[in-house]
Amino acid sequence: MSEDTTPATVTVDSLLQEHGADETVASKIKDELGVTEVDDLALLTESDLVGAGMKAVPARKLLNSLKPATPVPEAAALGAVSFDGVLPSVPDDGSWLEALKTGGVAKVDQSTVISAVRAALGNRVGLFDVPKRLVEAMEKHADSIDEPVDPTYFTLRQQLTRRSYAEIFAAIPGLDSSYVSDARKKDLYGRIDQHLWPAILGFYDQLKAWQELWQQQGMNPAALLSMFASVAGGGGMGMPPGMMQPPDTNGLRDYADAVNDAINKVFAGTGAQIAAALAYEASQIKKTLEDPRLPAMIGAANRDQMLKQLGVSVSSTYPRLELNLTRFVLAIMQAKDQPAGNEELQYFGTLYMLGTQINWSELGGRSGGLPHGLHQVTGIAGNRL
Repeated sequence: MSEDTTPATVTVDSLLQEHGADETVASKIKDELGVTEVDDLALLTESDLVGAGMKAVPARKLLNSLKPATPVPEAAALGAVSFDGVLPSVPDDGSWLEALKTGGVAKVDQSTVISAVRAALGNRVGLFDVPKRLVEAMEKHADSIDEPVDPTYFTLRQQLTRRSYAEIFAAIPGLDSSYVSDARKKDLYGRIDQHLWPAILGFYDQLKAWQELWQQQGMNPAALLSMFASVAGGGGMGMPPGMMQPPDTNGLRDYADAVNDAINKVFAGTGAQIAAALAYEASQIKKTLEDPRLPAMIGAANRDQMLKQLGVSVSSTYPRLELNLTRFVLAIMQAKDQPAGNEELQYFGTLYMLGTQINWSELGGRSGGLPHGLHQVTGIAGNRL
């Protein structure tokens, strides 16, 4: 005769017996507390069970066993991850500006790369159009209400239209604001659109494909996120049962190299100096936009409405977008320094999680094309150059 493998039915009596309640206590729980089915037990409190004769710890265990499992949303898992200690940090404005003053405009270093990202993002969302549009809107509003402009108009106008880079150009004799012409700005924007954006977006596409390929090999995506969260928080790196080995990371390293090449192309000639000037300009514009008097001076109720009236995409999430994008690019640049093995998986896994927190649609679309000579990952090892 074959062995009966039908799972035993869980009843009130079997559950109470499992948690140490004898027949007398079980009868009291059923008769005095009105429990007729297992679901009724979940409606009781610890004090109810203890009052019926159960001991406190078994009663607590019984109630905990009846609680439904609470799934952890992916977004919550992502938000719980700390990128500190795994990915490079982004200096605050004061530290970045100090780095520029001490030579960041004369050579390519971290501060210069940050400048390029800020200039690229500012141009993409229309930040550099804000001063001209805002000044025009302020004057137009004053005309519409038949009132003279407020005296602060001229102070704000000067802050918005003044172009002085002496603070960051002091380290280079002979370089002044006149060199930062519209033609040189346009040339830099062209290099950024041609080289930098495709490289950054191409890397993210490859990173996402790497993660998806791992998932297609039979790995639960929630387990991946949980593992990366554990690693980023200092936990172990052991593979969960049944998880396949991750795809090869050579393709990711190739794309990281492509981003570094794109940055070098952006900084060719005087690109570093123009990028620094534009990033400095962006920081000044953002600082001025924090002035609480501005919305009323164009007839807007608040800052968000003001920006909407101006027709620019500088939303309240812009600072977070700038921070995450800057950190993403800095992390790509340091990918080549990561040792193979668990540290590398931790690094790319955390970088992927950072990428999921960037709203790529704000940058004109998730995919801006792939760097020349590279192809999307199609196998375990991806494609090599």
